[in-house]
Amino acid sequence: MPDAPAEIISRRFVIAITAAVLLAAAVRAPFLTDGLWYDEIAAFLGYSINGPWGAVSTYYTQSNHVLHSLLAWGSGAALGVDEVTVRLPSFLVGLGAVLAVAWLAMIALGRDAQGVRLAVTAAFMTALMPIAVLPATEARGYSLMTLFSALMTAAFLRALRSPTRTAWLIYAAACALGIWAHLVTMCVPAFHAAWCVVVLLRGAPSTPGGTPPKAARAGLMAIGMAALLTLLIYAPILPAMFAIRNEFRALDGNEPTLLGIEGLMMLLSIGGSWNAWASLTALPLVLAGIAAATRDARLRTALLLSLGGAVVALAFPLFLGSWLYARFLAFTIPGIALLLAAGLLEINDRKPIAARMVALVVASAWIASLATLGPRQQIREAVMYVASHRSPTEGAFAVGLPDDVHQWYAVPLRVDMPGSGPYGSALEQHLRDPAAAWAVLLYPRTLTAAAEQLRAAGFVEEARFPGWIDAGGGEIIVLRRR
Repeated sequence: MPDAPAEIISRRFVIAITAAVLLAAAVRAPFLTDGLWYDEIAAFLGYSINGPWGAVSTYYTQSNHVLHSLLAWGSGAALGVDEVTVRLPSFLVGLGAVLAVAWLAMIALGRDAQGVRLAVTAAFMTALMPIAVLPATEARGYSLMTLFSALMTAAFLRALRSPTRTAWLIYAAACALGIWAHLVTMCVPAFHAAWCVVVLLRGAPSTPGGTPPKAARAGLMAIGMAALLTLLIYAPILPAMFAIRNEFRALDGNEPTLLGIEGLMMLLSIGGSWNAWASLTALPLVLAGIAAATRDARLRTALLLSLGGAVVALAFPLFLGSWLYARFLAFTIPGIALLLAAGLLEINDRKPIAARMVALVVASAWIASLATLGPRQQIREAVMYVASHRSPTEGAFAVGLPDDVHQWYAVPLRVDMPGSGPYGSALEQHLRDPAAAWAVLLYPRTLTAAAEQLRAAGFVEEARFPGWIDAGGGEIIVLRRR
């Protein structure tokens, strides 16, 4: 009988975490059948379709998130290729991220009641936050960034407190796999390295529980090991990455800036959503979480190690001539979940009724923002529109970026729809063809010159298909020659 309370707590914990995972699955599942957008198609057709070696040894564009390309190949080979199977790895990884964030919370505060409460609350935050839901519903590497950033930070904290070779090896492996999923994940171990350097400069900790210099030295060695593992798994494509190194620089002039919409979305992420009104509803949780962290050194350390990589990431646009999208910061999602969860518990400890009201408002806003979001990019719908409205004698073509991603849907529909070269470079040959009566224009905000050419040749807008990806830049216009 004396052990019964512990068993009850354990059973309740398992039930609560299971409920969080099931909720995560229910929220994410409706997005899996949406039409694929440009990057998803380009990555699969460019890399995954060529088999496992093609996925890990080929790199001619940045659309290859190598680990995800490998997993997408496996999913497609086992289950067939469609929208759901291509996204299945990210979906499953997204569910795993719920568990990983819970583990991070337990490592941060311990396995006592406080740690259990934070773990359960953070798991539900991860299940519902739009910034966690959306990466887990597209065939890209961002969901893997979230999973491995949670695992590496948890492993780092655990190894600092109980340093063993196995603990540091787990940490190094998590770092390498996270970076294999997306290069920007390197910001997490980079900040951890900076943390270790600061610890060494300070010397022996002045408070109980602080990080001793010996652990910091071991941490730096583990980060060095992670760097070697990363070089090893990237070895097949390092020459190709070097060959296209200029693609990592902001040379085209149309890359996102910190002072633009993507920078705003990065700020809004702290509220769990890229939607302004949905994010602002979580502001009380953000403020309460910060207040909680000022009093709890363990929570403060976990938050710094989880979110500090964002500071490193800012160096790319500020000092290295590169750029960032808000989705590149998917590695901050575990830290944001911890912050918001800590904030909710802080409010609950003081005013339980207020905490329930805030939780209800925030959850409702997040769900409403997801429910009203719409598709990322409607390539499928645009191609189907042309297929159903053109006559047998009318030809069609597409104008887009370097990859002819529209063929993913045009070929199964038996619509002969050639591309027009990168950024419409070969558009003129289609305009000279009198049978070419339909045009599908992707990224009209980017391809303004091509849009003007089409209109000058007598093409008028027939239908418009909005898409929220790239801050609305993912919309598609179908034009018909009059």
